[in-house]
Amino acid sequence: MTIVLDEWLGVIGREYVESFIPAGGGAVRFAVGDAGVLERAGTRLRRMGNEAGLHVVAVDLAATKLHMLQNLFFAVSTALPWEAMLRARLAGFFEEAGYRLEQAAGIEALAAANGVVPHLLRRQFNQWLTRTIWRDAALAQDYRNGMIALLTAQLTSEDEALGEAVMEWLQGSLRAVGQVRRAHIGARIGRHNARAMLMSLCHWTRACGGKGILLLLDIRRLHREPREIADGLRYSPGAVMDCYEVLRQVIDDAEHFSGLFLVALADDALLNDNPRRSLMQYTALQMRLSDDVHPHERDNPLAPLVRLAA
Repeated sequence: MTIVLDEWLGVIGREYVESFIPAGGGAVRFAVGDAGVLERAGTRLRRMGNEAGLHVVAVDLAATKLHMLQNLFFAVSTALPWEAMLRARLAGFFEEAGYRLEQAAGIEALAAANGVVPHLLRRQFNQWLTRTIWRDAALAQDYRNGMIALLTAQLTSEDEALGEAVMEWLQGSLRAVGQVRRAHIGARIGRHNARAMLMSLCHWTRACGGKGILLLLDIRRLHREPREIADGLRYSPGAVMDCYEVLRQVIDDAEHFSGLFLVALADDALLNDNPRRSLMQYTALQMRLSDDVHPHERDNPLAPLVRLAA
C-alpha cells in the first residue's frame, strides 16, 4: 500500500513543519518512492520549510560522508546563516539592556551611539554572556565557549582571527585545535562529541530566533554499487551500515534535537533483500521504522516510513 504524495505532505506540513517542529519538537521520517515522486517531495518540502520559517538544509551524500555523525553536524552548521544568527542574538542583549544595536562596528562606537561608557557596556555584555550562555545547560561546554567567542568578536570587532578559527571548528575545516585554545575549546568535533554538538546547534538555532531546521537527506546513493556511480563519494557495504547507525542515533535522540526535522528520501532499493545494502540488514534501524499502527485498509501517513505515490 502507498500514500498519495499530496496527502502525505498535507499531514507532514500540518503536524510537523507548521506546528510540532517550531514548538521545539524533533522528528525523523523516511519516504520511499520513485525518482519523480522524490523530486517533487523534496521541492515541496523545501518550500514548506521556508514558508514556516525553518532553516532548510539539503545534505548531499555525494560530498558528505554520512557514516560519521560529525560530518552531518558540519554539513548543517556550514549551511546555517551564522552572521544573521549572531546578529539576532546580540539584538536580544541590546533590547534587554534598553539599548539600540546600531550598524556601527566596535564597542566604542556602539557605546557612543547609546550614550554609555564603553567599559560599562562591556561589563553588561559579559554579565549577559555569563547568564544566558555560560549557564545554559542545553549547550555543551565547548559549544558555549565557542559562542561566547563569536559573539564577543561580533560585538567588539576584536580578535576576529579567533572568531574565524571558531567558525572553522564549527564547520570541520580547522587545521589544528590549538587555534581555538584561547576560546577555551578543548577538542575538535568528532565521533565522541558530535551528538552533544548537534543537540547544542539545534538549541542555539532556536535561541537565535530561528524556528528550527528541516534537514533533507537523499539516501539513494547508499544503495548503489560503486560501479553504478560516476562521481562523488561511493559507500562500501560497511559504510552503509555505519550510515544506518547514524540515522538510528538521530531517531533515538530526536526528542533532544530541539526543532530538528530530518526527512530521508529513498527508493525501493532501501527495502529490497540486498544482503549488502538494504535496510533489512540492519535490524536496529529497521525496528525503529516499523509501523505498529495500521489503520484499516490504508497506510498511516504519520508512520516513521511511508511509500509515496504520485
